[in-house]
Amino acid sequence: MTEFNAHISQIGILIAEASRLMRRDFNRRARDLGLSSAQWAVLSCLAREEGLSQVALADSLDLQPISLARHIDRLEARGCVVRRPDPNDRRVHRLFLTDEAHPLLQELRTLGQQTRNHSLNGLSTEQQEALYEALTRIRHNLSQCGGESQETPQ
Repeated sequence: MTEFNAHISQIGILIAEASRLMRRDFNRRARDLGLSSAQWAVLSCLAREEGLSQVALADSLDLQPISLARHIDRLEARGCVVRRPDPNDRRVHRLFLTDEAHPLLQELRTLGQQTRNHSLNGLSTEQQEALYEALTRIRHNLSQCGGESQETPQ
């Protein structure tokens, strides 16, 4: 096996390790806010699309509904999220951000930017763009296998 092939054979492990370390770095930065990266993901997703059902949000975040329910319970207890009954289906609750969530989201975005800056330190703008394009292509390739409908990268 050539040196190139040996490196390529480790790419999945490397991506997983980088993801784990980025999550750890973010969680360390967000510790004082009392939130985890998973809770930030919930808030961020709702900021993009409020009114999702718990099932739709769980699917979007690739979480089991029971795991998501625990995150939502914590966020609801903090006053960041509210559940409202669906007007057309009494079994469904829609999720909305509260006014208290918006300043917190801004703080979390700042912490996320700090984590990104730290993780991309030493990479040129061109390398960062190439990394983004490569990861977007990998995500697209894998989402096609799983039947997910992600947009095709340019």
